[in-house]
Amino acid sequence: MNCDAFKPPTSEGVRKACKEFDADEETKIAEAALIDLFGKYPTNTNEAHVLLKVVALNVFYSTRIPTRAQDSPNVFDIAGCIPKLNVDQGFEESSLKIVNAISITQFPSKRRVARFSFATKYANWHRQDVYPMWDGRVQNYFTCLRKLHRSDWDRFSDGFKLSLNDWGYPEFHGLMTRFRDHYGLRSFTFKEIDKFLWLHGGEKV
Repeated sequence: MNCDAFKPPTSEGVRKACKEFDADEETKIAEAALIDLFGKYPTNTNEAHVLLKVVALNVFYSTRIPTRAQDSPNVFDIAGCIPKLNVDQGFEESSLKIVNAISITQFPSKRRVARFSFATKYANWHRQDVYPMWDGRVQNYFTCLRKLHRSDWDRFSDGFKLSLNDWGYPEFHGLMTRFRDHYGLRSFTFKEIDKFLWLHGGEKV
């Protein structure tokens, strides 16, 4: 992995990333649409409302859930299962395990597919003060941080492994909390730090 463009986490870097993220024309309208949608349908008991949120998030945040598929979970499967998980209570209680529940729910006759990225983003859009997001960009950023600043990584990672098979959402949430504390970023929300990781964990990293 090319880490030549890696930017270390700093307060100024987060502020700059937020400005750049918010100024992007496509991102700006997508975020506005999601704010409106999740604000209009804040609960998760109506399957049709959940479907709208799943589809919009899947498109704007590239979570790669198929619209229709016979052998793997599709957006209709996900929208059908979420109302059964009592996620509203989980979100209200800041439950970390509810993210795992969204991610690992299995469907008969369909193959197991990791939906961890989608689950973190779905939770985030209900409680951005509680749930940081995970995706390939976050993994890229932390991979480069570990490669270039191993002593820092070892101090805050607490043995965290970057393979998705080795942990669940509580472990990732712990990593993000320690990352924020270690680099003196406690004045920033997880949403603001997400913008920094999205910008600096892309293809160029």
